This record gives sequence, C-alpha cells and structure tokens, in this order.
Amino acid sequence: MQGKFYSFSPSGEKLSQVGPDGMVRVWDTATGILDHEYQPASHLMAKPSCIQYSPQLDYKKKKKKAQGEMGSSVLALATLQGTVLVYSPEKRELLATLDHSQPQAVVDLAWLGPNILFTLSADNTVVKWNVSSGEKVACVEVSGSSSLCALGPKNLCTAKSRIDHIILKKTGGAQVAKSFTGHASQVGKMVPLPTESDPARYFLSSSPDDRFVYAWDLRSEGEDPVASFMVGDQVTGVEATELQNNTVTLAVTTLKGSLVLFSQHLNGNTNNTIVKKTGRLLILQEGKEKEKATLPILAAHFCRDKENSLIIAYGNTSILKFERISAKEITGTKKLQRAAPMSVVTQKSSLAEIITPKVTRDATVVGPGHLMIAQADAPRRENKRKQGDEDGTLSLPMDERLHALVLDKPTDAAAIHPPKTDNQIHLLLQGLHSKDGRILQGVLSCADETLVTNTVRRMPTPAVVPLLKHLQTLFMGKGHKNAAYVTWVRLVLYHHMSHLSTLPDRQELLRPFYSISASRVASFMQLTELHARLDLSLTHVATKHQEAQQSQVEPSALLIYREEESDEEEEMEVPGGVSESEDNWEEFSDYGEVNGHTDSESDPEEKLHIPTSSKRDLEEEDEEEEMEEDGKEEEESSEEDTESQSDMTVDGNESDSDNQSSDK
Repeated sequence: MQGKFYSFSPSGEKLSQVGPDGMVRVWDTATGILDHEYQPASHLMAKPSCIQYSPQLDYKKKKKKAQGEMGSSVLALATLQGTVLVYSPEKRELLATLDHSQPQAVVDLAWLGPNILFTLSADNTVVKWNVSSGEKVACVEVSGSSSLCALGPKNLCTAKSRIDHIILKKTGGAQVAKSFTGHASQVGKMVPLPTESDPARYFLSSSPDDRFVYAWDLRSEGEDPVASFMVGDQVTGVEATELQNNTVTLAVTTLKGSLVLFSQHLNGNTNNTIVKKTGRLLILQEGKEKEKATLPILAAHFCRDKENSLIIAYGNTSILKFERISAKEITGTKKLQRAAPMSVVTQKSSLAEIITPKVTRDATVVGPGHLMIAQADAPRRENKRKQGDEDGTLSLPMDERLHALVLDKPTDAAAIHPPKTDNQIHLLLQGLHSKDGRILQGVLSCADETLVTNTVRRMPTPAVVPLLKHLQTLFMGKGHKNAAYVTWVRLVLYHHMSHLSTLPDRQELLRPFYSISASRVASFMQLTELHARLDLSLTHVATKHQEAQQSQVEPSALLIYREEESDEEEEMEVPGGVSESEDNWEEFSDYGEVNGHTDSESDPEEKLHIPTSSKRDLEEEDEEEEMEEDGKEEEESSEEDTESQSDMTVDGNESDSDNQSSDK
C-alpha cells in the first residue's frame, strides 16, 4: 500500500519517504527542501517495505524541561530481507538492526510508545521488541500476514482478508478474542483511534482495492463495523485525529490524487452507518484547468492545534511540495491552483552544491578520461612549451610523435565509423515505464544472445519484476509465441537470480515459467521418439532417391571382364571330409542328389566348387590306387600260376606212381 512508504514525524516537521530505488529521503515540511538522503547498506538485496516514525521521546522524568518540550523520534524501516533498521534522522546514523526472520520479509510494523515495537513478517509471526536493548520480548504466530495494529501492550490486531483481535498471554502464546469481516480484498493498513478513557477500543482499516474505510469497536458484540466511510475511489493512505468527545476526523488520500475528509461521532452502535464525505481537496497545476493536470496529494498529517490543520504533501515521488491548510476550510470540492513542483530545484540546498577538489602541481589525478581535471595543468604546460611547438607535439613521447606522423590514418570525420549500439536498455525501460506494447514487442523479439545479454546486464533491479510479469503475459496469453522470449527469461534468471531470491512472492512470480517448462518436458520423450522415426524415414527416402539418381547417371558397361580363380586359393572344407576310398567318392557323387540335383544336371565337383589343386591331388591319388590294385592283381595271378604248376607236378607224380604200381 502506498501509505506505508510515507511517514510524518509526530510534530509534522519531517516527512520520510521511501523511493523505488530503496533510498530513504527526509524532507523538511516547513521549507520544502530535501534535508538528506539515507541509503541502507542492504538496498541492493532488498529495499524497505514500510516505514514509520516512533512517538516522541519524553525526557521529563530524567531531566527537568519546560512543559510540552519533547525529545526526538526515530524511524523504523522494515525490509524485504527480514530485518528492521532503526534510524535516527537527526543524528543521521543507524542506531540498531533487528533481525526478525530472515529471509522472510517484514510486511508491517507498529509502535507502542517510544521503546516498544511490534513487527509482522510474511511467515505469520509477530515479534515484540525492546528497541533500546534490541531484545525480543515475545514472539507469537498469527493467521494474518498483511497488516498490523498495536492497541496496547497485550492487544493487537492482525489482518489479511479477515481482521483478528489477538490477546497476548503471559505464557508466551496468543489467543484470538474476536474476528471481523468486512473487506472483500486484502487489508492494507490499520490505524488505532485512542481515547482518553479507553485507548484500546476503536481502530480503522482500509484496503487498496476497496472504496470504503471501516471503523471497528472491540467492545461490540457483532462483527460489523460501527461506521463505513464511503471514499468513492481506491484508498492509498489514511490519517485520523485523536478522538475528542468520541468524534473523529479522517483524511483519506486516493489513487487519483485527491484528499477526502470525513467527520463522525462514534458511539458504538453497529448499524453500519455509511458516512459521506464532508469535503474534497484537489490541487490543480497553474495554467491548466483540466482535472487531468492535477498534482497528486501523496500524504497528509493532522497537526495538534486548535484549528485542526493539515499538512499535505503533493507532487511526485522525486520532488515534493508541502502546504498547511485548515480542515475547516475544506468544504465541498475545493480546488487550489499551485505551480509545478519542478520549481523546488531552483531553491538553494546544501545537497545541490558540487564540490570540485583542488589539484596542486605535485598531485597526480587518477580516474577515467572524461573525468580527468586538466584545467589546473593547462597553464603550466603552456608556459613550458618551446618555441616552434605551437601544437605541443615536441613535448610528446617518441612513440606518440611517430604515431602523429602516420599518413594513412583517416582525417575526415566521415571516414570514422560511428559507434555501434550493443544494448537496448533505454527502449526496454521506456516500454516498461509507459507500458507500451509496441516498444516491448520490438525489444523482446530480438533473438541475438549477445545483444540480449548486454541489455539484461544493464537493467536496473526495480525493472526485473515488471519485465518478468510482462513475459508471463506473453507466455500465458494467446497468439504467436516467439522463441526469443525463452532467451530473455533464461538470461534474466541467470543475471538477476540474487535479487529474485530475496523477493517474498518469488514462487508466484516464477510458477508460470515452471509450469510451462514442466508441460514441455512431459512430452519431450514422445517428441524425441517421433523425431527419430521421422528422421529414419526421411533418411531412407533420401537414400532411395539418391540411388535412383545414380543409376540414371551411371552408363552401362560395354564389356565386363571376370578374372579366373587362382590356384592359390585356400581349400574349402567339404562336409563329411574327403576320403581316399572309392566308396566315399560314390557318396560325393550322390551329394548332388541329396541337395536336389542329379548327375545329368551338374557335375558334383562343380556343385561343390572343389578347387583345381584339390582335383589334381585326387586324380593322382586315384592313379596310385589303380597302380596298387594292378600290382595286387599281378601278384595274385602269379600266385595262382605257381599253385597250378604245383598241382600239375603233384598230379604227375601221382600218375607216375600209379603207372609203376600197375606195372608191377
């Protein structure tokens, strides 16, 4: 809520403001001059989320002072890093650093006296601090995590979409005494309304998306507000006076830059009375009568005087103007003509003074070339120039003299190439600031990784989140998706992840990108398989097409020569082996018939593809076998002849013996 970035001191003399750059600016409301600026050391990691002045310190008990003389106030700065800085604008120094719950952001804080501070973090934790000692007095868990209001030492109100009245126990816990419902959206700010009789009874609540401000009574039995102030526009800030005779006066700043006043008597009746505005204030720029040229009112503060006067701050976030006006004068719709706040720059201020250091002759200035101070050395160099050295070349070193004599260097200004732009940071920031879709489309459609890298590296930290939100709309919306968007997201996460890790809503910011990538990864395997099949099919078709083209291009041969088989080839193993017996040859002769061939169709030796050398060996073995068989037959025939001869001799002898016996 915008009201959390502005805080008036209790006296109204100072206004502290937190800018988009994380710098705290302290303004003097009486003169309208910027008093000083304070930049926390952790502004690069996390900027302040809300600021609030403490009540004035009262030293009456320690020192005797005049009646009404009060001490100074300190400023509490809650950061998105989970720390609370206690800063003194008068001393201009950091007094203490309170570590609430790193890295959870501190979303709101509330003072209860000059030394007691309550802080609320995004993890639904409320811590009670003793600022002087820096110790935690109590730490409780609550249900609300957007707004905090301290009504007493033990009475708190926390809110998100529902408001809870919490009572702190002595044992360290917390109890929800009552709950209120009324706002349709998240509660942005709650303001206590103390009374003399009961300081912890009434309080106000507002929401940046609501057009009502509600007043609540802790003593009421119902859950309805005791009053509803109808603003008619989105609320940015609420300020209220102290209750006098149960009458309260409200000053509400709106998003359109107007100030709306209300006045109502609170008596505890829960009839949900709708209170209408008593006056409205607009500040118009001089020379322009249209309401579009209004100067927005950013903050307001009630002064503790009889006239119930107001201090209003108007202008823009960088330059403010202040004016004091009585609340009684604002009736109906009051318009004031005022000059633009740019005229504040012409006023004298110690911060606008530029100090140039004095450079002596013996001093050596070290720095970039465009920041070198050469005016102090110029008179001394002119006095030391020699005669005939009007251009100063004689005082240069020898290498620079030789370089000055180069004849082929370009002398015409047009011959020098203009510098090339390697980033589009200015166009990107202009498009994000003006929300111009055409400019952003032209920048984000660039797919050059070098150009995108240089642009993202030069991008300031406050522009990272708006860029990612715009990329979310491009990814989640309908229409053509440019592949360059992925490059932008990847480089933004790479170069600015340290800043994104400190954001409390980083999960919601990056969840759309994660869901998109998860959906793509889920179908990655199926796409890979489909790609492989298509690649295989296309390769097969391309190979067939190439073979067909080669067959058409290659001419047919006129003569084909085939070389005969050499005798040196290895012998082929024949199934069953080769035997020297004649029976095996008969088996080999039948080998063709076994395989479906006959002797008349083919030669078994040709079918078996027996080499020539093996054929010759087989023929020689056949001849040797035939010779051996012939030798055996001759020996057998000779043996038969000898046997026949022996038989003939025996028969002859027998016949001779017979003849002899007969003769006898």
